[in-house]
Amino acid sequence: MKIEESKIEEYSGVSFSVTKTDGVSKIDFGDDKWIENVEHYGKVVLGDCVPCKKIKALYDGFSFDKILIGGLGLGLLPEYARSVKNCSVIDVVENNQELIGYIDFLDSPINIIKGDALSYTPDKKYDLILIDLWWNEENVTQEIQDNIKNNYNSYLETGGKIVLPIIEKEL
Repeated sequence: MKIEESKIEEYSGVSFSVTKTDGVSKIDFGDDKWIENVEHYGKVVLGDCVPCKKIKALYDGFSFDKILIGGLGLGLLPEYARSVKNCSVIDVVENNQELIGYIDFLDSPINIIKGDALSYTPDKKYDLILIDLWWNEENVTQEIQDNIKNNYNSYLETGGKIVLPIIEKEL
């Protein structure tokens, strides 16, 4: 699942730019940090990629309806959660106001919340809390993992999970 290309406009801003090459949008945050509007992103991160054994194992025997996503990116994960996973609650925490203003093409029930995903305090419980903030595994220290777990653990439904896809780990 990817975003319909006609909904994505090219953009040049302060914190990111969006370009199209051969009809495929790419959001570029600089320093070689970018995301393309491709089919496999949501499939991989949300456990539907068959050859992605380690991350797929995090979702074995697990289903979810209410999801909190840390990090908006191009909107691929919330769109996948809506269109493929049919989640009834999709909240996304994003601290970049420029990005929030740009991503105006996501449909209900996707709710974008301005805040820091590492310190956000939810007002409800979720089946899945997915923190997709980093580009490199080495940036996800044990201290950060402990803080995320301590911050979000009480906002999980019974049997719920906190997943850090970049390190293919459940907290």
